[in-house]
Amino acid sequence: MKAGSDLKLDKLDLKILHELQIDSTITYRALSERVALSPSACVGRVRQLEENGIISGYHASVAIDRVRPTLIMVAEISLASHSVEDIERFDKLLLGTREVVEVMRVNGPFDYIVRIMLPAVSEWQAFAKRLLLPEYKVQKMITHVVMEELKPFAGYPVQPK
Repeated sequence: MKAGSDLKLDKLDLKILHELQIDSTITYRALSERVALSPSACVGRVRQLEENGIISGYHASVAIDRVRPTLIMVAEISLASHSVEDIERFDKLLLGTREVVEVMRVNGPFDYIVRIMLPAVSEWQAFAKRLLLPEYKVQKMITHVVMEELKPFAGYPVQPK
C-alpha cells in the first residue's frame, strides 16, 4: 500500500478490510490467520489503513429493537430552495437531530434520503412538524415505514473477486 493520493490497496489490504467489517473485534492473531500474514505484518497494515483514513472507525452493530421500541422510517425530502444558505440550514437541522441516524444528499426528484428512528409512530407528528417549519423550506416529504430490514448495511463489498 502507498500513502497519500497514490494509495493502492492490494488483495491483502482488501481481505483485511473485509474481515474487519465482518468482525471489528477480531484479534490481530486471528485476523493474521484469516488473511495469511504474520501478526506483526497484519498490525502494520491495519495501522497504515487507519492512518490513511481507509479505516475510519470501529462500530458495534446494535439490535436496537432489543434495547427499546423502535420505529424506523425513511424519508425522501425535496427543498423548495437550493441556495447554499438554505441547504446548509437544512443540513445543520438534520445533522443536529438525534432521531436522524443517516442522511444522504442525492440527485433526482428528491434532494435527501433520510433514515429516522423514533420510539413510536405517535412521535412522528411532532418530529415531522419540526422538519416542515417554514425556515427549512421543505417542498415535499414522502415517508416510508420500514416493515422489515431484509439486508441491513453490514459493510462495503471490498474483497476482490
